[in-house]
Amino acid sequence: MEDMSEGKTLYLLGDSTIRQWYEHLVKILNLKDNPLPDATHHTGPLLARDTVNNITVKYRSHGPPLRCEWTRTFHLLYVANVIDGIEGGPNDVVGITIWAHFTSYPVDIYRERMGAIRAAIQRLHQRSPETLVVIKSANTRMGNELVEGDWLAHQLDLSMREMFEGMNVVLVDAWEMTTAQQWHADAIHPAGDIIVQELEYLCSFVCPM
Repeated sequence: MEDMSEGKTLYLLGDSTIRQWYEHLVKILNLKDNPLPDATHHTGPLLARDTVNNITVKYRSHGPPLRCEWTRTFHLLYVANVIDGIEGGPNDVVGITIWAHFTSYPVDIYRERMGAIRAAIQRLHQRSPETLVVIKSANTRMGNELVEGDWLAHQLDLSMREMFEGMNVVLVDAWEMTTAQQWHADAIHPAGDIIVQELEYLCSFVCPM
């Protein structure tokens, strides 16, 4: 992972399970974290850079609904709008995951949001077909089964896979990774070694041999 290609910009959009990617990349690649003075860490926007190798990693939360103590609402943008603002190119990588904050809502609301993101990705690929788009699936978790359990998350995950089937996107299957492992308890935020596995798979597409 330390050999990530120079000149890359990663846009990580979604919930805190993709913010874990940002946090681990900052540590692994020894990036300089440059958060905005008025940004909160859990929703962003966050920015980290390696000026020597010209690597930039950005994170920002998706728009409402959110479950968090507080945030600055003027920083909240819908993922489709953020994607529409990305010029794209062979050095741009867009990573997306949306699921954890939608489990207590009807699936139709989730499908509507993901449909807007799907359309934004199509527009991105029309103007820049070489842009790498990565979708991270939901992961297993522990929680109140009525509002945030695995069954609810799995329904959203199945819907997401159906909506993006046949599109030019890469799927990082965090659901399978967290289901297969037996050495950690299920958690909304998987342990570090699982995140590293997700990032290693991501990097096989960002900087293929």
